[in-house]
Amino acid sequence: MMPIESPPPPPNATQNAPATPRSAGGIEDVRDKFARTTPPTPEDEARTRAFIEGKIEMIRSDPRLSDAEKEAAIADLKAKR
Repeated sequence: MMPIESPPPPPNATQNAPATPRSAGGIEDVRDKFARTTPPTPEDEARTRAFIEGKIEMIRSDPRLSDAEKEAAIADLKAKR
């Protein structure tokens, strides 16, 4: 039987701490950096429609929502189609 070595000690908690906390940095709006540069393709639009249709079906079958809540949610999704 081989002897089992003890595990190494845990790293020092301050060893890899960043110089400044994350909250010290500002929040930057980078949406333009990742904005779509080409128009949506027919495949993109078909996937989007299929996704929304799936959401609508999920809402219709949700037993926790009232009929009024279902209608409001479905109308909202249909407006996004």
